[in-house]
Amino acid sequence: MEKKNSLTLNGMTGLNFLFILNAAAMVGVSIYLTTHFYSTLYPTQLGGAGSLCNLSNFFNCDAATYSRLAHVAGVPTAFFGMIIGLLFIFTSLMPSVAMEKTANAFSKYNFIGCIFLFLFSLGALGSLCPFCTLYYVLSGIAFFLLWKGGQNSWVPDLKVTGVWGAILLVGAFLMHQNTAGKENMRSKLNTSIVQQYNTMGSLGDPTQESPYKIHMSTATFAEAPIRISIFSDFECPFCKVVAEQMPELIRRYPGKINIQYFFYPLDAKCNSNVKGRFHESACDAAYLAACDEKKFAQVHDEIFANQDNLKSGILVDLAKKYGETCIGNEENKNKVITAINGATQFNIKSTPTIILNGKKIEGTIPNGQFFAIFDDILSGANK
Repeated sequence: MEKKNSLTLNGMTGLNFLFILNAAAMVGVSIYLTTHFYSTLYPTQLGGAGSLCNLSNFFNCDAATYSRLAHVAGVPTAFFGMIIGLLFIFTSLMPSVAMEKTANAFSKYNFIGCIFLFLFSLGALGSLCPFCTLYYVLSGIAFFLLWKGGQNSWVPDLKVTGVWGAILLVGAFLMHQNTAGKENMRSKLNTSIVQQYNTMGSLGDPTQESPYKIHMSTATFAEAPIRISIFSDFECPFCKVVAEQMPELIRRYPGKINIQYFFYPLDAKCNSNVKGRFHESACDAAYLAACDEKKFAQVHDEIFANQDNLKSGILVDLAKKYGETCIGNEENKNKVITAINGATQFNIKSTPTIILNGKKIEGTIPNGQFFAIFDDILSGANK
């Protein structure tokens, strides 16, 4: 029998099998991104959602998730990618000329959309979502396979498009309803959080500005409309959560936010306010971070990234990298103690403790709740 110029109509060929695997990967990535959308924007646990997708300030999913293109009328953009992947799978499993032409046409539209989203991420967001980028690559492979071996077409079959359009509309409606319900719950919670924050008594910003800055939008700390002072311990797990939250806060409020750091190790070795050695590596980590004010943000990130290994000699390796005399240096110890003394003004008892525009927040809260408070602060500043 003469073979047709088709990717799917000639049985389970090697290319057709590759096409199915590629489409299944597209569905899997889309499911992950849809899940990430909901867990990030509507978190159910302290500190928001952990993510395989947040590798660095540049390679992360959160910037895309918080962007205006993350959803269409409450429907996660990744959901549309899931439908495209399913269309490709069914085209291979239930092949017909009409199905293949439809898949071919939509592979073109999908890939063009991916190119636009890729350029938007680089240009407007200044970052790349690793899993989104993986989807773009998979879409490119699907487009190439259908273009080279399939029924080439820019016009989808009307009947097939109608069936898949109906599936898309039903799924999108359910997604919209789910998002609307979560948005309503979040709105009520955020309103309550803002009200609680506004009724808190103000203790003022720290009397002494810290020389250790995570981010500065203005020349002096007091000039920014959003001012965050973090009393933290490098061995404290929730302090790591706060450290990992800061890049997204900075990205979302460019030019509006200043963040300074105060050492508060829960270790009697350097902190006389602590009656015990709860975190035995915390003081040494603080000494290392205090060594060079200009490199503080870099050292801060690297220590927290290696938090699980602080007791296994990683501090020695970091000290070799940033200065072997940092940990045993008396001057650095005095800098840390000076920062610890700054906690007296706020009666600090635990870490992390955040002073946000003079009001004390013990522990941390999800990014979405920070955003609600920040937006309220900025709306007041603009009146």
